Amino acid sequence: MSLLKEFKLNLLLSNVANVENLRLGKYIKMSSLFNRWSLLMLIIFFGSCFEAPNYSVIPVIELKSVSFIDVADPYNVDSLQVVIGFKDGDGDLGLNANETDAPYNEKTYLYTNTGTLVTYKTKRTNPNYAYLPSFVSPYNCTNWEVRKKDQQIDTVYFESNPNQYNIFVQFYLKNQDGSYSEFDWQKEFASYPSCGETFNGRFPVLSKDLSLKKPLEGSIKYSMKSVGFLVLFNIKTLKLRITIQDRALNKSNTIDTGDFTLQQIMSGG
Repeated sequence: MSLLKEFKLNLLLSNVANVENLRLGKYIKMSSLFNRWSLLMLIIFFGSCFEAPNYSVIPVIELKSVSFIDVADPYNVDSLQVVIGFKDGDGDLGLNANETDAPYNEKTYLYTNTGTLVTYKTKRTNPNYAYLPSFVSPYNCTNWEVRKKDQQIDTVYFESNPNQYNIFVQFYLKNQDGSYSEFDWQKEFASYPSCGETFNGRFPVLSKDLSLKKPLEGSIKYSMKSVGFLVLFNIKTLKLRITIQDRALNKSNTIDTGDFTLQQIMSGG
């Protein structure tokens, strides 16, 4: 049994979104809204002399806990934390920060049949691209990227690539009739030039050697940090849906936290 090796990997990764307005019926002015996530992982490696379990190569996850950390400092960030257990048959979990080539690239750009980038001028002048969404007020960062070079400005079409992430978190608010509505952070705060952020993210490569294709089992503590949680949700009922994805782009099962309010799962920071 000593062939089981365990280690804890602590790392702090961050995404910071500067957002001028929070929409809560009316706009509430805030200087910034910090969206960050951090990871704490406990991983079990199965050695060659130990009979490895027969796990599926498609990752399987389970919910272990969900909690909300309310920090006393009003200028610091609160944390919504989930702990998920995972099992994977070939250990191909994780993406490092420098992996930005396809299929893990952030954006996919569209090209004409002559090999030039599709711009907003292309949309306006070429009927083949008239179907593309408009870039009009109120502007957003969803599909159009403004580029400035040598005092020239081009607005280039792109599509965000979901495979840049390997952990996906969806927020849902419960309605009075018992149904749920997704709270999409990117859409709620996608007011150009401040682009909406997301709590989707990356955890790094977990295997010491991906070529060995050995099974992995462990847990991931995923902390989502923001000064906006209590402002936005307070006593509202919400739930999260969480999925992870391996390097071969196999998605795991989706886990559901079930209903909760921040007050119900709150602890002091």
